[in-house]
Amino acid sequence: MPLKKFIAPLFILFGALFGSALPAEELKVYFKTSPRLELLRPFASPVDLSLLVTGADGRPVEHGSVAIRLHAPSPGLFFSTDYPLVEGTVLSELRLPLRQGKASWKYLFPIRGEYRLTVDASSTDGRKAGRTYTFTVRENPKKWLALGAFSGGLFVLGLIAGRIFTGPRTNAAVLIAAMNLMAASGTWAAPQPPASDSAVLTIEPATVGKPVEVRWSLARDGAALLSLTVHHLEKDKVVFAVEKIPVDGEWSMKFHFPDGAEYRVTALGSVPGRTPMRAEQIVSVTGVEPPAAAMLRVLAYFVALIAVGLAAGRWSKRPTAVYSN
Repeated sequence: MPLKKFIAPLFILFGALFGSALPAEELKVYFKTSPRLELLRPFASPVDLSLLVTGADGRPVEHGSVAIRLHAPSPGLFFSTDYPLVEGTVLSELRLPLRQGKASWKYLFPIRGEYRLTVDASSTDGRKAGRTYTFTVRENPKKWLALGAFSGGLFVLGLIAGRIFTGPRTNAAVLIAAMNLMAASGTWAAPQPPASDSAVLTIEPATVGKPVEVRWSLARDGAALLSLTVHHLEKDKVVFAVEKIPVDGEWSMKFHFPDGAEYRVTALGSVPGRTPMRAEQIVSVTGVEPPAAAMLRVLAYFVALIAVGLAAGRWSKRPTAVYSN
């Protein structure tokens, strides 16, 4: 018989014996938030995010790391979020070591919408796994109520204007003066990068709309436990934090500052037998005007409300026909 008739069954037998055992070596990744996903709100309070990586047998992976990439929600169909330049961008990109199979960090979600978290886990023995999680951060109901109240106010304003313009002209000037109520202002400054003798904290110049590199490194060779916090000074909120992660020499991440405000980035390195190394930097983020399309859509909506109110006001003042026999 030809030799290939013996080889083919051997390959089939080998695949049946060993092929099904290969997936058992892959890792499993679990994602958790505290508070629960349905309770999350934009810029409300920092959220505890955690990952658990286990083997196929359910035991936590003792030695390994996870590469994390968080994507912001895509732009909405009509209304933009509080920070339009953040929409559709990468918010953070970092790598965290696993401790008893776990990796955790804090993050303050800046806008509403559907986020995408990409996780690539790996162990020191070569096992790997990749997962993508999508979850939705809902808008604060108070903001929808405020939008509804403001929209109703614009309609009523248009309604009153329609009645006034349809009536005597002497009252029109009062309404025109009352409609000039909006103003905006903003300031920004360049970051000031300090350094220390034992550890160096370096942050690229930050601009709204793109992530920048945040790097912490030891001035001398060695390892340390690093705790790093990003604090929004104006709102007095922690927007990002990691605690006591093992660092061999240096650690870096990509981070997106969502608005043109001042942030304080604090890094604390701990080495056994040495005084804790503290490095701090104030980051003044350069603000950028939101896209014209986002402003025009909202402006068109508000103008349309006033126009509808005007039409309703004029219609309410129309003369009523009188019929007689």
